[in-house]
Amino acid sequence: MGVAPGTIYLYVEGKEALFDLIIRHTASDDPDWLDNLEVPIPTPAPGTTLEFLREVLGRKGQWPLLETALRSHSTPDIRSELDGVVREQYRLMTRHRAGLVLLTRSALEFPGLVEVFVLGLRKRLLDSLGQYLQARMESRQIRALADTAATAAVLTQTIVWANLQRPFDPGLSAFTEQTIEDATVDLIVSGLLNPTTIA
Repeated sequence: MGVAPGTIYLYVEGKEALFDLIIRHTASDDPDWLDNLEVPIPTPAPGTTLEFLREVLGRKGQWPLLETALRSHSTPDIRSELDGVVREQYRLMTRHRAGLVLLTRSALEFPGLVEVFVLGLRKRLLDSLGQYLQARMESRQIRALADTAATAAVLTQTIVWANLQRPFDPGLSAFTEQTIEDATVDLIVSGLLNPTTIA
């Protein structure tokens, strides 16, 4: 942050307050949300941050394209559907990059975070992607996969790398965000399509 550790405590009472503040900020769509806070921000009551995360990460309709795709057994345009499903996940991770980095790095330090984040949101996403891949494999619109659950995990981890690890690699700074997004989505989609469905 470019300030002395002691300066941070002029704004927050402690690490828990800072963690809670960052989580709420990254979950908010209101750019003026921070303007209405009085400092120093107090340490939240025990369990408050986890309860907020449970509510945010448990919201329905977080993946509208994936959820729509799951309601049918096939699609007339698998390339467009698959591109949309993968790009939806990519853009969600881009939008929530700061919060996801924080959650990932803090998972073992904050009790209950693994349950809410790793075993909650991430498990739901992987289960949904696995079901989607299974349905499209059964309709022969994507190629035969050895394990749809493992493929769903590799798919999401590829997007995680592009969004959460790649930005911190100085050797890859010449690539624009859009170039990396397009290359990642194209690689995943092309790798999953059934060759007989490629026009």
